[in-house]
Amino acid sequence: MILAVDIGTSSIKGAIISPEGYAFAYHKVHLFPEDGRYPGEGYAGSWKSGFLEIASILSRQDISAVVISGNGPTIIPLGKEGEVLHRPLMWMGHENLPVADTHSFYLPKINWLREHNPSLYERTDVFLTTSSYITWLLTGEKAVVSAHRKFDQYIWGKEDYRKYGMDESRFPEIVPMGTVVGTVSRSGSVLTGLNPGIPVVGGGVDFMVSLIGTGVVRPGRTCDRAGTSEGINFCSERPVPDKRLRTLPHAVEGLYNVSGILSSTGSLFEWYRRITGQESYGYAETLAAINSVPAGSGTPMFFPGLKDGGLWEFSNGMAVGLEAFQGRNELGRSVMESIGYAVRRAVELFEENGCNVDELRVSGGQGKNIIWNQIKANITGCPILVPEVEDAELLGGACLASAALGRFNNFLEASDELVRIKKTFEPDKREEVIYKEEYEKYKAVSEEAKKFLRNVEDLKGSF
Repeated sequence: MILAVDIGTSSIKGAIISPEGYAFAYHKVHLFPEDGRYPGEGYAGSWKSGFLEIASILSRQDISAVVISGNGPTIIPLGKEGEVLHRPLMWMGHENLPVADTHSFYLPKINWLREHNPSLYERTDVFLTTSSYITWLLTGEKAVVSAHRKFDQYIWGKEDYRKYGMDESRFPEIVPMGTVVGTVSRSGSVLTGLNPGIPVVGGGVDFMVSLIGTGVVRPGRTCDRAGTSEGINFCSERPVPDKRLRTLPHAVEGLYNVSGILSSTGSLFEWYRRITGQESYGYAETLAAINSVPAGSGTPMFFPGLKDGGLWEFSNGMAVGLEAFQGRNELGRSVMESIGYAVRRAVELFEENGCNVDELRVSGGQGKNIIWNQIKANITGCPILVPEVEDAELLGGACLASAALGRFNNFLEASDELVRIKKTFEPDKREEVIYKEEYEKYKAVSEEAKKFLRNVEDLKGSF
């Protein structure tokens, strides 16, 4: 059995995965406070306490490996005694100070810290990532995980150290994902209750691991990975130059991961639940109420963000067409449709660049809801495929660990064998036609709304 753990932005999840790829036990720990505010000083401690809770609940004598993945690019500075010196600099935070002609996603955050708190930077013994921090607690080994050598430059390297003027001694070695970083040490065993000597496998950045866990390891396959943020990821044989999409090396060396980043879809839905007093409601209950409103009602229209180049960042949003008779279900329908339209727009961008999307394999919390999967299929016109293990980071981590243990020749072979689709949601033809028309209206109104909000911003600046 493999203990797979993933540290997300708002929660940490763990599961016991069998050799056949089934989740035998599962536990989730919420990390964010109920008000949804940005992580504070104690956030790294919540990673530790969350992992300890998962380890205690899921502990078994037959665990053969532990594998850990986590959000990124997120960075945490440790002192010489292993103390956390500063709250984590999160992947979605604005603490970035990049240097021209560099590639690292992590060094701009460290550069920001050096600029704003030089004494803390000098006291830092080592900078770790989300997953490598927990791996260090377990093993005492300091290493950062990369997909493979072609991806290393997006973490850090000698050329970028030189351009940033940073001492490379503060940065641990980079190892390939699926590497046994170390084994559970005696102190790690005392801390967690896990048996000493269990191999600990590096999973690395969660979105890479989710590609493995959804089977998006073959050209033409697409994953819709939804959590606090959402990413539509297409497995491509070639890079895509369109700046509205991000092209990075894929987990499978020689392929590319082309992604449309929807940075706030999950947090948008949580915002809706919070302002309508539904935090204590189950997701199924909330979505069932929303689904009582007819598809494509048209009003209100909700625009989560109106920055040029995309509609999906929850910032400076607005609702259009609010009426006195409308309630939280109508607002909820408009919020869910705005998320669906953002996904549809991402699919359009892929297809404009020759990346034909025939299906969406979903991962994450949104993928567990029957109603939302059907709505998304109707809006996008794409079949929605739900894997047996919906939290793809956990199954992807198990694939890496299984290969590291020698059960498979590599993680690609493990993914082909262990990823199974348990449910497919085909688009409802009647609602697909409705949404095709409503989506075109939505795009047209969004262009006018952008102009309006730019005027509002100009007026704010004059007050």
